[in-house]
Amino acid sequence: MKEYLNKWTIQRIVQLIVGSYFIWNFIEADSKLSLAFGIIMSFQAIFNVGCFSSKGCSTTTTKKALPFVKNIKKIN
Repeated sequence: MKEYLNKWTIQRIVQLIVGSYFIWNFIEADSKLSLAFGIIMSFQAIFNVGCFSSKGCSTTTTKKALPFVKNIKKIN
């Protein structure tokens, strides 16, 4: 259990707090959309999963030159 808790990051803690808030909002205001968001966010925080995509949610880390960037000469 100690090893599991050591892997928690600030992002996971904040996500769990926000998910708990949405669940609390469902209890107080009977908003079913809040319940759905709360369950999804809490599930992601507890089980340390990102989005439910086959390719994952990570962004590319390689830097590519943008096609519209041109070399500009500096004129004094």
